[in-house]
Amino acid sequence: MRALACLGALLLLVGAALAQEQPLERTGIEYRLYYWPGQETQAATVAEAAEAALPRLRQVLGLPMGERVDIHLAHTAAEWKRLTGGADPNLVLGLAFPERRVVVLQPLEGNRLRQLVVHELMHVLLQDKVAETGAKPPRWLHEGLAKYAANDFSATDRMLLTDAVNSGKLIPLADLDQAFAGRQEQVSLAYAESLTLVEFLANLEPTQGLAPFLKQLGQVGDVNRALLRAYHLTPQVFADRWRRHLLSEYLGKSNGDRGLMYIWAGIVVLFLLLFVARMRRSAVIRRRLEEEEQARQRMTTMWDLPARVGRSEQAGGGHWSPAPRDEASPEPEEDSDEWDAG
Repeated sequence: MRALACLGALLLLVGAALAQEQPLERTGIEYRLYYWPGQETQAATVAEAAEAALPRLRQVLGLPMGERVDIHLAHTAAEWKRLTGGADPNLVLGLAFPERRVVVLQPLEGNRLRQLVVHELMHVLLQDKVAETGAKPPRWLHEGLAKYAANDFSATDRMLLTDAVNSGKLIPLADLDQAFAGRQEQVSLAYAESLTLVEFLANLEPTQGLAPFLKQLGQVGDVNRALLRAYHLTPQVFADRWRRHLLSEYLGKSNGDRGLMYIWAGIVVLFLLLFVARMRRSAVIRRRLEEEEQARQRMTTMWDLPARVGRSEQAGGGHWSPAPRDEASPEPEEDSDEWDAG
């Protein structure tokens, strides 16, 4: 009986362990979210962001409600690589597979996770927009729209654009897609430039935003033809006007954020140097005071010794010993009570 009881307890433990290793599922009207025990907080953030973003993105793109999007919240590097086909988790935070309607996310926190959700969902819906044409939008449009929808323009983006404009290192529009396969700094600049392209598009018709361009894109599937039909702009004219816009925004400007960072760093270093110098000065002062006090005590002892000896001799007090007698000295004669007879 005891053996059966132990076996039953073991089976219960194994069952509980297996249950804990199974992914959890949360389903909304337009999404299905897969996550793991311990990720409840991130899962709630993802669900909230998806429910708010999907209707808004469909409205921007002019899309009806489509099939659900499967969202996976990875919990280990191994699962991330399995779901993404081996993407480096140190370089990529999220990936969308529009044809499969799948989004894979790393478990970030707070607003950064919300932005990531919107970013990846835009990739899926943009492909829906051109699905009937069979076209594949350029990478700059995918990434620019995704950052635009997520309101993702950071201080780093501003610094990269300022440096690129003032150093003459802006990536031309014709080379922008290839830049996404370059070095990390070049990739980051390509993302930032893509966002400015979409913002520039939206401001061509301020009252309508991106609607004219996206409408034509959905019909023809080609960015150049959509530009021509929506704004009567050739690709070269559009690229030149966008470049002039960037020059007017960033040329001659300094990276105030970076400058402020350097100023604060300098203040901290100066404070530390002053603190160290003050500590050293205080140590020197203490050492000199200790040496002076020791010297004063020695002088007091030297001057006070003869006076103490003189006082001891005069008063005869204190602990003293009798002087030894000289054995060679004659004994003093005693006074005789006898008188010499005369």
